[in-house]
Parts: sequence; structure tokens; C-alpha cells
Amino acid sequence: MTLWYLARAAGEMALVMFSVATSLGALGAGSKQPEGRVWLQYVHRSAAVTGLALLATHVVAVIADSYVSLSTSVLIWPLGAGYRPFAMLLGVLALYGLVLAAIVGAARGRLARFEGITKRWRAIHIAASLGWLLSVGHSLLAGTDRGTPWMLAITIGCLVAVGTSAAIRMRRRADQVSTPLSLARARRSR
Repeated sequence: MTLWYLARAAGEMALVMFSVATSLGALGAGSKQPEGRVWLQYVHRSAAVTGLALLATHVVAVIADSYVSLSTSVLIWPLGAGYRPFAMLLGVLALYGLVLAAIVGAARGRLARFEGITKRWRAIHIAASLGWLLSVGHSLLAGTDRGTPWMLAITIGCLVAVGTSAAIRMRRRADQVSTPLSLARARRSR
């Protein structure tokens, strides 16, 4: 029973930490203030590493717990799981995306000298955002508490935080694009 509680708590806290990391990643990418951006990146990375540790705890606890009866093979063939296979598929894909982004992120400094990697960084790093989204789906479909008010409140809070951060980022990007266009139009009309 203790493993079941640990698995649930670690899974939920991993979702929260990945939501913090995703939100701060979105906000930091559009930040024009270097000091603020450095701080956001530091907290973004710290939240992501904490989320990875909690994710590892969640996976180990779920596999070790006899309540769910999952084996390590679920990490390779999640649709073969006896417990909510589609939800397991979402969870495993989220795990793959988050770990891929973490590995590439950790090696980014060393790989920066390769132009091809630098150009593809954002495309590879998007795996973390997709991993986060898949983890929300996994949480809503696999969790034993998925229908409780507190679980729905946590999930909605995570969705609102990331959605708001993404909207702020898109607004900043639109402002950056429209400002040079507005200046160019103003100059032409003179």
C-alpha cells in the first residue's frame, strides 16, 4: 500500500514540476531581460530535474507495487499492459519525450559546437512539451484519483499555467514580428 501512495504522489508531483518547467521554459524563451532569463532558465532546469527524479520514483514504485501488476516490459510494449494500456502508452511516450529532451539538454553545451545540432535544438526540445502534454493525458486516464476534485484541480491548474505561459510567449513573439513591420510601414508612409 505504501508503494501505491508513493507512486501516486510522485506521479502527481512530477506532473506539477514538469508544468512549472514547461511554463518557465515558455516564458524564458521570449524574455528580453538577460538577468530574468538566466533566473528563469535556472528554475526551469531545476524543476525539470526534480520532475525527472519524481518520474523515476513514480515508474519504479508503480512497477514494484503489486496493486497494478505491471512489469518492466511495459516500458517497451505499453499496449501489452493489463492495466489501462492506452493510458500506459501515453505515459511511456511522455517518459521517452521527457528523457530525450533531458539528455539533449544536458549535452547541449557540449554539442553547441556542431551547427546541425544547434539548428535542431528547438525541434528536439519540443519533445519535452509533447512529453508534458502526454503526461497530462496519462494522468487523466491512468490515475486512480483522476476523477476526484483535488486531482482535477491540480490538472486544470497545470493546464492553465502552461496555457497562460504559452499565450504570453506567443504574444511576445507577435509583438516582436509586428513592431518591425509597423516601423517599416510608418517609414514608407512618410
